[in-house]
Amino acid sequence: MLLLICVSGAMAADPAVTITVTKWNIPPLAPTDFEIQQTGIDSANITWTMGKSANITIIRVSTNGYPFSPLDGDAVYSGNATYVEVNGLDLTTYVYYYRAWSQNEYGTSTDYAQATIGSGGMAGADMSELIDYLEELIGGPMGIVNMFFVMALVGFGFWKKGWLRVLLATGVIIWGVFFMEYDIKVAAPLMAIGSFLFFTGIMNLITRYRASRDEA
Repeated sequence: MLLLICVSGAMAADPAVTITVTKWNIPPLAPTDFEIQQTGIDSANITWTMGKSANITIIRVSTNGYPFSPLDGDAVYSGNATYVEVNGLDLTTYVYYYRAWSQNEYGTSTDYAQATIGSGGMAGADMSELIDYLEELIGGPMGIVNMFFVMALVGFGFWKKGWLRVLLATGVIIWGVFFMEYDIKVAAPLMAIGSFLFFTGIMNLITRYRASRDEA
């Protein structure tokens, strides 16, 4: 109300009143949804969503760890698109560390987005979920319970009771499927153990069923 009174008074004194709106001079936010998808033996696609208030996205890469700044590593892309294709990668030998920043007329984003690809072409766009899961699995008040749960899945599955072996084997297989998204080296042994326990459990149930039928 006070502002309206002042403006009204100023307009009464001088009809030509200029109101200046000042824009905050702040750098943009970092890109989001930064992902890498392998498309060939030596190629991959990088996609992202531009950060808020960004004019361009800058992407750099290195095989010696993530670039420290938009001037470190090798240039991959700089522009206002949300997609770029990279070629000439040696995915069986190197791990490629990509990091992206946003930039506008007021500076570069303080944060960044990052992803890796390599070692057989397995992309690791975001390992934070897996790290959080592992920390929750082995730490906190449920740590001991989880540890005994793992022992039960692997150890108790060799019990002679076929139905229990099948039940626990199913749990191991499901766990392996969960880990497949993050690391096939972890998922493969779990699924192999689970499949073995499941098969032996089914055979045990069949054997017991035949024995009980013959006794009858």
